Amino acid sequence: MKRRQALQLAGLSALGLAAVRPGSADAKPYSPPLNHEQPTIPGMPFNSYHSPPLTPFVDELPRLPKVISPTRMVAAGGRHRFHRDLGRAPSAGFGGLSHHGPTIETQAGTEPQIRFVNNLRSHPMAIDVDTTLHGVSEKDRHRPPLVIHLHGAPNRPEHDGFPTSPFRLGRGVDYRFTNPPHACPLWYHDHSMGTTRLSIYAGLSGHYHVRDQWDTGTRDNPLGLPAGGYETALIISDKLFYPDGKMRYDNTWTVPTGHWAGGLCGDTMVVNGKVWPRMPVDRGLYRFRILSASQLNDYRLSLSDGSTFWVIGSDGGLLDAPVPVKALNVAAAERYDILVDFSRYRPGQKVQLVNSMQISMFGQMNGALMVRPVMRFDVGSRTGRYQRVPDRLRGGRGLPDRLPPRHTGHDNHRIATLNVTVNPRNLSWLGVLNMNLNDLDWATKDFEHPVQGTTECWDIVNSDATMQSHSLHVHLVQYRVVGRWDFDKVRYLAENPPPVLGTRWTPDPTDYLTSEMFNPAPYEFGWKDTVRCPPNQVTRIMVRWPTAAELGFDPDAVFTGLNNEKLQGYVWHCHLTNHEDNEMMQRMRVVAPGRHTGFIEVPGAGGHHGGGHGH
Repeated sequence: MKRRQALQLAGLSALGLAAVRPGSADAKPYSPPLNHEQPTIPGMPFNSYHSPPLTPFVDELPRLPKVISPTRMVAAGGRHRFHRDLGRAPSAGFGGLSHHGPTIETQAGTEPQIRFVNNLRSHPMAIDVDTTLHGVSEKDRHRPPLVIHLHGAPNRPEHDGFPTSPFRLGRGVDYRFTNPPHACPLWYHDHSMGTTRLSIYAGLSGHYHVRDQWDTGTRDNPLGLPAGGYETALIISDKLFYPDGKMRYDNTWTVPTGHWAGGLCGDTMVVNGKVWPRMPVDRGLYRFRILSASQLNDYRLSLSDGSTFWVIGSDGGLLDAPVPVKALNVAAAERYDILVDFSRYRPGQKVQLVNSMQISMFGQMNGALMVRPVMRFDVGSRTGRYQRVPDRLRGGRGLPDRLPPRHTGHDNHRIATLNVTVNPRNLSWLGVLNMNLNDLDWATKDFEHPVQGTTECWDIVNSDATMQSHSLHVHLVQYRVVGRWDFDKVRYLAENPPPVLGTRWTPDPTDYLTSEMFNPAPYEFGWKDTVRCPPNQVTRIMVRWPTAAELGFDPDAVFTGLNNEKLQGYVWHCHLTNHEDNEMMQRMRVVAPGRHTGFIEVPGAGGHHGGGHGH
């Protein structure tokens, strides 16, 4: 206990001593540390599939169209050309686009209603559907399911996109979303049980930007942020292609096509549906709204010449002030809002956005390699409209309020473990290896019941023995990242061996911590709904669960699903979509004080798992 108390006190002290506060006069550009990432494994056998050779920077970056408060959005298949030298290939998109969807723009504090229509006649990735995963059937190949999730919003449970409640071809569903009370970059995507990785990879994702009285998106916005043609939404993912231009999802011959393989490492970077695009820019300040639609890999983004750029916001909205950085770590499903100043460049200069994050260990073992180029900016001779990085974004006259403190008292403490263990109920190819939370599967009755109006401290232990970074998303809420510790994972696992899948396993990591708590990156100081959980670390977040009165609805209400089943609650999961499709997702109920929190069985909530057998 003495050691535990000492480490906790040291951690609290470190919170006040870490990186310079965003916007302070002596702020220096921040670079993420490199000591907690995937190691590089030399001499691995070459057994990956690869895309045909493609010349980078020959296609111009597509600008995703913007739609203001739409009332109808159709998801449909199409044919999309990802590169000048590739043929048109099956893809999927929203709103008439062949890949991705338009950027939806709407107002803070409103409750827009959008009718989503499923016009998907076959899945572009039908060959990769694995019917041994929970909730998946042969029907998913040729009548794809659709579940819409507005990621990061405090939605009513019936409109949050419960993964076991899909709708299929020819049906339209009205989603009534709940916008946060302030500007922020959300996104919408398919959330179907067991096929999310394939649907997002196929293109079923799009930006959803909430505006307010400060971040208006107009040229004369009070914050002085670049707008109009100087604000660009980017969706980044790594992909693999067949020679005929079709997207490929099996990246190694060691796992047969159509079987879950733990994750895909692509060998190209695709931005807004184009491989390694180029973007002409004026000599001035640009705002880029970055969304990682990666299915497995994290990215470390920087400019190829090492120039400084500025992070001004994250998942839940603006930071207090711009954070100057040399590099930015982005996990799957995270959003970051950045400013890049091209006025420092001469006309005709070219600078790349590059990635320097090593890919997963298993990707390297299969012969895959890290992809460095992302896109290129070609600087023109024209002077841009915006020339100045704002000093502050919050706190002060004419600005929104400052962010509240990240670390506060809490009512409850939870430990969550991120694992790969054995699933004896699915003996298909690699299905026996199972990604999970707390060593529990989707169908467990032992799920979380946080209480409305309480604040919880979550210590997220990356106990995955594969050295994989994870990306944890909690529905309904935005939370704060408090800090991280290093810990001795080898001893933690040796002294607390995890059981086979199905028994809660959440050993306290305190006695295995090997460092003081250190601050998250300064660009993680804002509101978050997805947090990067690096290998060999414990990540602490602080979550405040809203009350029914604050939300204007009961988050624990039983509701009728899209197929007339009774459902209840929300979900939390790893947003490496390969992982959430194979048991790394659980239900949760956000209960009223004093309400029964025992384990309930809601008909239809379990879906399918392990070989397609009903639960």
